[in-house]
Amino acid sequence: MSWIKIFFMVTIGALAGMAMGGMFGFGAGSIAPNLFAHLIPWTDVEPKGAATVFGAVAGVILGGGLATFAIILQAITSLKKRDKQQPGQ
Repeated sequence: MSWIKIFFMVTIGALAGMAMGGMFGFGAGSIAPNLFAHLIPWTDVEPKGAATVFGAVAGVILGGGLATFAIILQAITSLKKRDKQQPGQ
């Protein structure tokens, strides 16, 4: 697997995580704005917006990490397949 393909897979995973985390944060900020008002140290920020940003940031980290984990598993699996095809060397 080339480095460009790995880079794009991790980037797409992080972007998908950002989109899902942002949507989750927006929904959570809409449903429970008082919860996020306690988490924000400054008071001039809207809780719905802060929840969206926090969700998107967490989504980037978790989505990128999950894509990286998937690439590592794919590399291990391909190494095991290659070892089974060439026994005794």
